[in-house]
Amino acid sequence: MALIAITIACGGRAERSPAPTPVAASGACRLSATQGLRAISLGSRTYHLYVPAGIDGQGPLLVSLHGTGANGTIQAAVTHWTEFADSNHFIAVFPDGLNTLWFWGAKKSYDVDFIYQVIADVRSSGCVDMSHVYVDGWSEGSYMAQRMACTNGDPAVASLGVTIAAIHGYAGGNPSDGACPASKPTRVLLSQGLDDHLIDPQKVGYPAFTAWGRRYRCDAASKPYSSPQHLTGCVASTKVAWWPIAGQGHLDWSCAADPLWHDRGVWDFFTKGLETEDTTCS
Repeated sequence: MALIAITIACGGRAERSPAPTPVAASGACRLSATQGLRAISLGSRTYHLYVPAGIDGQGPLLVSLHGTGANGTIQAAVTHWTEFADSNHFIAVFPDGLNTLWFWGAKKSYDVDFIYQVIADVRSSGCVDMSHVYVDGWSEGSYMAQRMACTNGDPAVASLGVTIAAIHGYAGGNPSDGACPASKPTRVLLSQGLDDHLIDPQKVGYPAFTAWGRRYRCDAASKPYSSPQHLTGCVASTKVAWWPIAGQGHLDWSCAADPLWHDRGVWDFFTKGLETEDTTCS
């Protein structure tokens, strides 16, 4: 399914700097505030690092993935995750897909390897609590975020010592079961604008929500796509939640009245396992 590009401009250029000096994961935090985004080269790939002021120990890490036609700097600008990180004291990274795309539709994916390498690279700074690593994505980035949950616990990446605590996907569909088999259970939140005419819930319902229920052997959904809900009876009591958002289209994240509204709902799920019943940003 073709996905639309998020094509807004964001001001300024990220500073390119070397990757953080590797230190033991249990060592003291070696990163200082980035004062904006800092572009980090990792082999031939790039990710954008944001460290807020006041980070002096280990804390959460958010990996946020852009949609088709965008990049990490645009993702940071439209989601306001950096502003949210300032008041909630976590590190955020925004990787760049190759040619603005993510390769999520096959069992072996170089982008899965890349994102795990990004996490391991930031962990080497000594600033990350590895029990609080979260992956978030918008549009095609939502497919990729879900694809990351499919590899949680995979022996192929176990040597990196990275486990993802929870993922969130917004305005995305379901990665195919062939590319996304059942894995170590990972908490999943899927949010979706009800006025999205590209990934249109009025036509397709909630296929990704249903698919995660199947992967984790949950009970069937008991409410329509227009109602916030979570599945019950899942393996290891894993939480799989659905968050429909009234009045939002494919390119809407929050609203002008409250730009951090969506971020708060996602972060509450990530850090507290809470689900919001609020379906309208105002």
